[in-house]
Amino acid sequence: MPKTQAGKICDNVRYVGSTILAALSAGVIVYSIANGLAALPGHPVLHYILLFLDLLLLAYLEGLQVAILALENVRSSTFADMPRACTSHKLCTARNGLNVQRFLVGRQFFVVFVVFLCAQLTTYRTLQIDWMPPTMFTVLIETGLPGALIVLAFGQLMPQLICATHPITFMNLPGTWSVIQLCLCFETVGLTHFSWVLSWLMKTIFRMGTKEHVKKKRKDIEMTHQDKKNDSEGKVEESEFNMDVNIGDADLMYSGAEDGLSVALDKDVHSPAVMRWLKNDSIRSLANAYGNCQGSDVPKLPEPPTIVRQLVNNGMDVPRYLLPPYHESHIPPHIVAFELIRRNNCRKNRNAGIKA
Repeated sequence: MPKTQAGKICDNVRYVGSTILAALSAGVIVYSIANGLAALPGHPVLHYILLFLDLLLLAYLEGLQVAILALENVRSSTFADMPRACTSHKLCTARNGLNVQRFLVGRQFFVVFVVFLCAQLTTYRTLQIDWMPPTMFTVLIETGLPGALIVLAFGQLMPQLICATHPITFMNLPGTWSVIQLCLCFETVGLTHFSWVLSWLMKTIFRMGTKEHVKKKRKDIEMTHQDKKNDSEGKVEESEFNMDVNIGDADLMYSGAEDGLSVALDKDVHSPAVMRWLKNDSIRSLANAYGNCQGSDVPKLPEPPTIVRQLVNNGMDVPRYLLPPYHESHIPPHIVAFELIRRNNCRKNRNAGIKA
């Protein structure tokens, strides 16, 4: 629903008021550090450098948290044209996603450390403002409100809001790999390992299991499709991919394509049903080969079981779209084909934009 004129005016007032308050807070910090009023002893130049580095590290930590969680289930090959983002993504999602949890553990320590250090640089108990009443001085200055506003605006909220819409671009920034590695190395030291023990204890007490698997129910999918159909009555929307196909739930299709491109588990590949499938295909392949020798000049393309057998024999991963159609982990190949076409179109559009 579009905002009314009064709502737009209120938003503008809040934008302007917040900007003025942040500017005043920055002025108080710059003035106080220049006069040596910071709680942390040291030269003002050193304090300025520390404050800048603190806010920069905090921005990376907060932004990477949003970016990594947004891209956790996305394949690195999707943005292979951004080498830094691809390398950082592979690092933080390694070990079957365990590095995501390890990064969050190490990141949390540095967030707390940085915030405490910023508090030492932005709290000024000896600052005197004669015209300000004592109560107001206590609330606005001694509580560290200027520092809190600056830390929130520059170090936390700004990078989080950017990563909410541009996670790949943020992950492609110089230094992201180093920050991720810093968090992982600190977690490896083990100072925060009690958090793993505590989380395991809570999962055990409340019988949560090892991991939750969130899947959309058919009823929810039908309801979502019906809601979109009702919302789109009387409206004509142009498809993003210029296809004459009505996609009921695009998010479900994208997640299904990602699942289809993922590697099938060993227990699925070596299950009795798949073994029988491969064995039956061997017999059928021999019969087809005999038929071709009898005069058919049309070369026969390899069937999925033939490809699966070749991959297994060479110790290679088997994607889930090559599993038999009746297997519970099977993803239809046409879903994967749609995703690959979409990625190719996105790549062409990016290349066209770069050339333009």
